[in-house]
Amino acid sequence: MDELENLDDPLKTQIANLALPIKDDLLSGAAEIALRAISVFQTALNLAPADKKEDAPLLKSILTATAKALIDVQPAMAPLLHLGNSVLSAIDNATSVGEIKVKTDEALTKFEYTLCASAATIADLAYDLIDPGELIFAYSFSSTVVSCLLNARARGRFFRVVCTEARPSMEGRKLASRLASGGIEVIHTFDNAMGLVLGNCSAAFMGCDCIARPGVVNKVGSWMLAVACRELKVPLYALSGTEKFIPDDRMFDFEKHERPAAEVWDNSPRGVAILNHQFDLVPYDLLTGLVTEHGILKESDIEPYLVNSNSTMHRALILEASTR
Repeated sequence: MDELENLDDPLKTQIANLALPIKDDLLSGAAEIALRAISVFQTALNLAPADKKEDAPLLKSILTATAKALIDVQPAMAPLLHLGNSVLSAIDNATSVGEIKVKTDEALTKFEYTLCASAATIADLAYDLIDPGELIFAYSFSSTVVSCLLNARARGRFFRVVCTEARPSMEGRKLASRLASGGIEVIHTFDNAMGLVLGNCSAAFMGCDCIARPGVVNKVGSWMLAVACRELKVPLYALSGTEKFIPDDRMFDFEKHERPAAEVWDNSPRGVAILNHQFDLVPYDLLTGLVTEHGILKESDIEPYLVNSNSTMHRALILEASTR
């Protein structure tokens, strides 16, 4: 029987409302969204009605529904899949509400620590990719990229950053503001001007939302950036922790994440169809390297990190994948 049958409509509505801010977050990168999702799980631990506070199966159902809701609202964000899997796997054999809460808190703490430790290691590796006095291109918003650039500046390396708006959500403005507040000189322009500035850069950085055998998924426009970097001979690095690797059967979930048409063109005229897919795929042969906490990886290095099966995925999430 589906565990979610234990939930009544009010509980399902509460869980959907908890996930709604994650769905509406168009400015944050995958790692930053995963950190926000930790708070969602912490809130979900206390959703059971007063007369059912000690109902362990109900609490498991609440956490399962929360994991699925978070994955559904941001299907391109691999850390949400791994966060949910970490929680559900941790509580699988728990038999009491108290044990479920302890194991959930432990899983959330471990996941947060791993994310932050990975970002710190990646920042140290990226430092050597930033040449002193040069211009660096950064695309969209990635907390990992921001950490790397601010780390380099804090360590005394002077450089400038060029970034574009990253339409339609304009998260490039968040990137520019964050870097400028950290003492980095930023040149900001619109997406179509990318070709005018990219050739002056010594390197380009982007984050990524998920990684599998075909390549890396990031904000739409990343593929165009990668092609432009190849033509202009600018090294392009994707910065990401290995928590972004996902099973191949989930790789193209990002294609189902279409945003409202009004974000592109509000009140568009009759007869004009609006496409608002906000992620695309960059194959490995367009990347100079994938900067992870385990080093700078080439395509030939990634096989050990690929998730070839659902053997480590909680059964509730495997079922979710098979019904997509």
